[in-house]
Amino acid sequence: MRRWPLLVVLALAPLWVIGILCRGAWTPDEPREADIAWRMSLQTDRTLPQLADTPFLEKPPLSYWMSGAAIEVYGDSPAAARVPNLLYAVIVALAVGALAFAMDGGTAAIVAALVAGTAITAFRVSIWLAPDACLLAGAAIALLGAYLGFSAPPGRSKLFGYTLMHIGAAIGFMAKSAPGWLVPATALIAIILWERRWSELRRWELYAGLLAQVLLIGPWIYEVSVSVHGTDALRSLFWNNVVGRFTQVAGPGTIDYTLGHKNKPGKYFLELPVYLLPWTLLAVAAAWRAWGRLRAGSNRSTPWRFAISAIVPFLLLLTFAATARDIYAAPILLGFGLLIGLWLSELVVGARRSSLSRVDLFAIQGTNVVVGLIAVGFATVLVILALAAPGLSGINYAINAVVVVAIALITLLFASNMLRSGDPLRSLAWTYTAYATTLTLSGLAIFPVIDRLQDLPSLARNIHDDARGGALALLDPDETTIAMLDHRLRTQFVELDTQSDSAGNVVSAWLRSQGPRAHVLVKLPGRASGDVKRLLDRIHPTPAPDDGVAATLVSSGVATVVHRYELPEGRRYALLGVVE
Repeated sequence: MRRWPLLVVLALAPLWVIGILCRGAWTPDEPREADIAWRMSLQTDRTLPQLADTPFLEKPPLSYWMSGAAIEVYGDSPAAARVPNLLYAVIVALAVGALAFAMDGGTAAIVAALVAGTAITAFRVSIWLAPDACLLAGAAIALLGAYLGFSAPPGRSKLFGYTLMHIGAAIGFMAKSAPGWLVPATALIAIILWERRWSELRRWELYAGLLAQVLLIGPWIYEVSVSVHGTDALRSLFWNNVVGRFTQVAGPGTIDYTLGHKNKPGKYFLELPVYLLPWTLLAVAAAWRAWGRLRAGSNRSTPWRFAISAIVPFLLLLTFAATARDIYAAPILLGFGLLIGLWLSELVVGARRSSLSRVDLFAIQGTNVVVGLIAVGFATVLVILALAAPGLSGINYAINAVVVVAIALITLLFASNMLRSGDPLRSLAWTYTAYATTLTLSGLAIFPVIDRLQDLPSLARNIHDDARGGALALLDPDETTIAMLDHRLRTQFVELDTQSDSAGNVVSAWLRSQGPRAHVLVKLPGRASGDVKRLLDRIHPTPAPDDGVAATLVSSGVATVVHRYELPEGRRYALLGVVE
């Protein structure tokens, strides 16, 4: 099992390549992140990231530095901006694998790395152009360092572990602020309290690594503090954007983060089974075994306790936050990877001595069923595309659907045979093969379709050309609209805010002040029609979306529609002009 890092990288590489390098920039968030990364590649002062010439003060700049550097080397494209994600994903897999290897050897390392890399929410974070991928890498390094430091004897080994923890925390902080510290801190404090190792808090090795954080974070904070409006920038970065995620922060001009992605009691606990797919049942079996081991008071309980400490405290912290998104929970999936790795490692040893328990059998068999259902789900999407697409394209989608289901069923049959022969490790290896193959083959067919539905650059070019020659305003734009018009085009515009007045008054006053060649861009509600929607409407017709505020402005005589823009199954916009 010494070659476990090579096995892990080879097993995950197809998913990384397809998800990171073989698609465009998708909403939500990626068009915004792509514009910030492009801006960073052009900035002479890279202290703060920028969105359309405006400082973007929601996150520190490490991931933007990395993506900006990749764009400088490989050119401006979504794939180039995501090249650092390959590094982040490799770090997560190897760091989690190394942690599990330190806990229980090669089997635990392989399983933990694969689960942490492919649980659906963790996988989505790893391939997405956003700071969360870099945060996850920092969290994995920090957890590895925390465990090595906690379990090592005093001296160099303990110093190495805790210094590694501080380096990982600094990386996480520079990617997404406070969560970079919270993930390792909550895990380490929890395991110290659980095992009553109070002396660990007095170890000089625990605090020596703080120097690494000072050296990595301090110069950037200093540069922010001496920049124009540095005090306001620091307040936005470390007060509004951190404390504001947990409670409403009052103040003039502050962003109220509690208004978006609102949390609900128990939201994370209810959605956790989805975050863990397709390994949810394995996580249940692992948690059940952990409960039994901890109740029995095993001498080797520290690895189990640390895995639980990497999950529960941070999950509880998220539960009390005012905002909630599935990607915020990605770091806890690292702990579940460890838990499942420990479970399977012990299961493999136990399977040589006795038959598997009912819980273990149900978890493995149920996971095969879940993976099979995922394959059928992707095949169903391909069949819908086949029915909606004309000619050869439709035939290709249909063939892909058959291939996906066939390969999944064949590999899952191998998995079942291995389980019947008493080999849970090889059984789950075939299950993973079925899952990875399904994602890879389906992605090759479906991602180009999504790219066409999300072709925002072509939409932006048309808007830019049609609005040229006069002033342009965006009515209550979202960040995606701002980003797509700024990226490469540097479209000049102003933003019109209707929070303090009606849309009619705001637009009317602006158009009068700018003259007859002025335009206002309005995002229309709903999605445009396309081949898929027309096909589904035969089964269950749905009304076409209206024009929302644009219709109100036109009917009241404030403006007239000059151009309409839409992507099939995608965004809709209207360019309004002066009524002649």
